[in-house]
Amino acid sequence: MATRAAASLDWTSIWDKSRENWHWPQLPMPRLSASRLGVKMNSGEFPFDNYSITLKEDVLSHGPLYIENIFDHLIVHYIFCPRSLENAGLLALAAVKGLKEPLRARSIVNIFTDIVVDSFRLERSTEDERKVLLGWKRLAEQDLSTLDRLILGFLREYWSTALPKCDLPEVDLLLQVFSLGVRDKGIWARQCQQMARILEPFAPGILGKGPVRSLEVLNGSADAVPLASLASQLEPAQYERALYVLGLGGDLLRWYRDQSYCIEIKSSRKARVDAYPSGLEKWRHTDPLSELDVAYSLSMAPRLIPGVTTYKRSQEHSRMAPGPEEVPDLLVVLDSSRSMDGHIVGSKTHRATLAAFKACEFAHQMGAEIAAINFSDRAIVQPWTRDISSVEKVLVEYICSRTHIPGREVLEQAKARNGCLVICITDTHIQNLYTEWEYLKEASQYGRFVLFCIDQAGKDKYVEEALSSLGTVYYLNRLEDLIGLVVETAERAYG
Repeated sequence: MATRAAASLDWTSIWDKSRENWHWPQLPMPRLSASRLGVKMNSGEFPFDNYSITLKEDVLSHGPLYIENIFDHLIVHYIFCPRSLENAGLLALAAVKGLKEPLRARSIVNIFTDIVVDSFRLERSTEDERKVLLGWKRLAEQDLSTLDRLILGFLREYWSTALPKCDLPEVDLLLQVFSLGVRDKGIWARQCQQMARILEPFAPGILGKGPVRSLEVLNGSADAVPLASLASQLEPAQYERALYVLGLGGDLLRWYRDQSYCIEIKSSRKARVDAYPSGLEKWRHTDPLSELDVAYSLSMAPRLIPGVTTYKRSQEHSRMAPGPEEVPDLLVVLDSSRSMDGHIVGSKTHRATLAAFKACEFAHQMGAEIAAINFSDRAIVQPWTRDISSVEKVLVEYICSRTHIPGREVLEQAKARNGCLVICITDTHIQNLYTEWEYLKEASQYGRFVLFCIDQAGKDKYVEEALSSLGTVYYLNRLEDLIGLVVETAERAYG
């Protein structure tokens, strides 16, 4: 009888009611999934499958209010906490910092966001409080771990409600962590980190299972979302670990791509101005004869009387989108020798590679083909292509040996695209300049060279003097200026 009643329950109207409760967020309609025989869904699992909220059939037997509570809870995850993948990433980083075993960070983030979401709902109205407590009381009826009982005991004290009591001292520690409430998003990361330290000794239970909730995960776009602020704070290994917590794949390519989204390059192409006829006005003797609209004037009167029965079309002018322009192709020559220090935040390699990524991205958007040469004592070459991913793979290589500039390879690529822009970033510790000089000199006749010479403290003045004859040369006293100068170069070349 209960099964038949559940089957007849109109859960779609409950979903509409939940959306109405939260001002109609744009979320996809959930799907109903048949429960596998003999398999019981734990209350702590995240009902999500194939980019959709999935409602198990056996949940329908719990009644409309319980289903509405589930929908409300998930909706608030997507509109409040963590809402975006960026916020989820910051919480993941905080949880990793608070744990000795980072693999548990995903569970901690989920527990933290569950507490924030339901605390926010609880304060909203008496009806919301009733639904929130219904969900947690039903959880309390299950076979719980120590961690689950600890969270329920904390919520009993935090919400002053009739949930099961827990006498563990960690309850008081959690009360201190959440003493400032949950509405201040600025302290979420710190609260999550402290909660991770408190919960680490306890084995996982029902709570915290499943992927981290975020709107991008629900929409299936998480792999393409840039986590700019997260990437800029972390070393590559830390960044990969944080993305693992989010259930995503992270590598050196994505680390640089995400950071490059923080860098803005403005297009300065001028808009075209065009004229079009708008209304009619009198044609007078002083106006050019070519402007006289004879056909219209004769349709208004049988005789042409200047200034009386003569008319012309008035013109209005409007700005139009810039038309297509020829843009130079881009060759990036990047130093990856040992003296560049490798892929560490703030290193010469880091700043140079990030600048190269942004220049390539902008040139690619403007329609240019791109080539890349990564060099140390040998060179890795990506010939001219429109496949920016293959270029980026070359740029992130770190050969870590002596600095031997590949003049022959530069000449070959410059010859293939006469008039190209050549951006070379090096610390000028070049040991083979004179054996490659003739190749570089000839290459400068085919392309416009812009060289960025970093590490002025260890500069070779003879190398600098020679390089200055190839084209525009920037000598950087501060490594922080490199990205800005490369961006300005790209703006001038492609804007």
